[in-house]
Amino acid sequence: MAPQHRYNPPPNWPPPPEGWTPEPSWQPNPAWGPPPEGWLLWVTEAPNRHPFGRAFLAAGAWWLLSVILVVALSGGRADLPYSIGSLIPGPVIAALVTGLIARSRPKKWSIWMYGLWTFLVILALRVVTVAGQLGS
Repeated sequence: MAPQHRYNPPPNWPPPPEGWTPEPSWQPNPAWGPPPEGWLLWVTEAPNRHPFGRAFLAAGAWWLLSVILVVALSGGRADLPYSIGSLIPGPVIAALVTGLIARSRPKKWSIWMYGLWTFLVILALRVVTVAGQLGS
């Protein structure tokens, strides 16, 4: 989704009501004075800033949790280098997909949404992998 434009009143003007957007024909009250030189009345902002960084943070947390669970459930007998390496592709793909989804959303996400979407993508990848293994 394209970045959104937000009305940005100068500091010497009164703040607008929540959610208010000026009409195309709207004119400011002359008593407010002019905006400071170079002031932008409209600013462009993305609703989900740094979507890939947050998605990779969530994916890293899932990956670390997976490694800890593999080691704990194996009683310490797991081949750690193999486990670590085999658990990397899913979270990386999930982070990329989650980042793309977050970047396309018009509403801001909390960090928990990144974790939830990362989990759902990892789960979907796992289901597809298991289905493929069962079919062969």
